[in-house]
Amino acid sequence: METNTRITIDLQDSNLLMALKWMATHEHKAIREIVVEAIEGYLSHKRENQALMKLAEPVFSEWDNLKDSDYDKL
Repeated sequence: METNTRITIDLQDSNLLMALKWMATHEHKAIREIVVEAIEGYLSHKRENQALMKLAEPVFSEWDNLKDSDYDKL
């Protein structure tokens, strides 16, 4: 069963829409392709950052003590 995947976005910036249309024409792509690529890139970047933060947790755990708690206030 396929779900509805349509969205409507008000970009609130006519220049952004013109740039998007220009890029689509210039790259011979549909606007949908560019928007999907942008969303996928954004989500991928976010997942990558979350993974890096998770990997870094053990390194910063040694600072998680009362002696260093003054630095948390900065």
